[in-house]
Amino acid sequence: MATFLILFRLRGKTRLGDTELARQMMRDVAAAVNALGEEALIVDAPGGQNEAVAAALKPLRGPVTILNGDIPCVTSTEIEDLTSSAPALVAARDGTTNALALGDAGDFQPFYGPGSAQRFGDHLRAARLALPGMRDDVDTWEDLERVRDRVGRFTRGYLNEPARA
Repeated sequence: MATFLILFRLRGKTRLGDTELARQMMRDVAAAVNALGEEALIVDAPGGQNEAVAAALKPLRGPVTILNGDIPCVTSTEIEDLTSSAPALVAARDGTTNALALGDAGDFQPFYGPGSAQRFGDHLRAARLALPGMRDDVDTWEDLERVRDRVGRFTRGYLNEPARA
């Protein structure tokens, strides 16, 4: 089976301005991994995604699935589909990469950033999957409103608390 990594900034997403919301979205991603009977490694390191992923992958061998922590609509079925299609990726609407499945941890190259889906796809000859729960990341409150009816139970619970409902 694959190793699962979830990219998550412990200090939260700055554009949302709500670190607890960011944590609950990450919990939904982790819950989708846990539903597969697997545990995910939560990855955060100074410098950004490329550095964090490279450091986390350094001791690993074998298949790896990397998921951003801001995809609260992801399902375990989508994670299985991505993982079994390695090498594969799911691009965000803006051309960045929300999810990546590697056949081996050593296949990673530091391509995160604007246009990363194209770079990862070209380098890995990766299948590009259209999985809505992974494609729909939440970077802004507008993004959250667009997917609010599909978020996982942790994000939904947080949003439905009386102070935010």
